[in-house]
Amino acid sequence: MALTEQQRMFAEARMQGLSIKDSAIAAGCPAKSASQAGSRLEKHPNVLAHLARLKNIESETVPGSGKDNPPPGVDLGGQFFEDPKELLRHAMNDRRLDPKTRIQAAVALLPFEHQKLGESGKKQQQDRAAEDVVSGRFKPAAPPSQQLKLVK
Repeated sequence: MALTEQQRMFAEARMQGLSIKDSAIAAGCPAKSASQAGSRLEKHPNVLAHLARLKNIESETVPGSGKDNPPPGVDLGGQFFEDPKELLRHAMNDRRLDPKTRIQAAVALLPFEHQKLGESGKKQQQDRAAEDVVSGRFKPAAPPSQQLKLVK
């Protein structure tokens, strides 16, 4: 499943150094059940993965901080993409992501790969119409074969 807003806020509050209960309150949990909700959020796989990503980013940007090992089963997404289309294509084909995220990546990639039928310009429409005429009944005759050229 995708990371929810509450899970993201909890992870960011934990990265700031707040306690579990205070992080849960900052994420929007009620104060009465904040410690229970915080304990539950602390163990959630999405929160663990987001914390690992945040720690990885922090260790790369802050020079004095040590690099922590990520928890087992957490992929930090070590690939870096220069082209957004490559990133979207990778996200669309990544089976570890939830289907909703994969579909959103595919929808975002569609305009780059396929154009709508009505979005071509006048010149492109004229060229397409000319190709249709040439391929039909008025198609030019094939050039003579090599044997007839040698006869002359």
